Amino acid sequence: MRMREIDVTNIDALIERAVEFHGHLGPYLICGVRMGLLALRLLGSRGYTGLTVTVETGVTPPVSCLIDGLQIATGCTLGKGNISVLGGGRPRALVRSKDQSVVVELRPEWPEKFAQMDGAVAAQTILRIPEEELLTW
Repeated sequence: MRMREIDVTNIDALIERAVEFHGHLGPYLICGVRMGLLALRLLGSRGYTGLTVTVETGVTPPVSCLIDGLQIATGCTLGKGNISVLGGGRPRALVRSKDQSVVVELRPEWPEKFAQMDGAVAAQTILRIPEEELLTW
């Protein structure tokens, strides 16, 4: 069965899918979804094919939760081998298509803000923040 292209216009459905996949709602999960959607838009991609993602989070939560959001938003997965994880604990991802690439990163002030909020409250806050206040690219 071939996966559908990502419906980038329905962020609520993507968030619901991300929460089902990840197991709970949290700020880094939502950041990963938003980073992935931004990268798709900037690269003119519909996701799932023709992309690779390199994430610099490492595998230690909570920052590594960003990986699951990126997988849901881009369709790149660890199982398909088109997403890789480097150490470093940085909420940053390089997304490449055949002839373009973009680096998307969480602005440095946000991890400290997340640490001061309840995870679900932080996640809901992230959904409302304009991407230029949340991310750099």
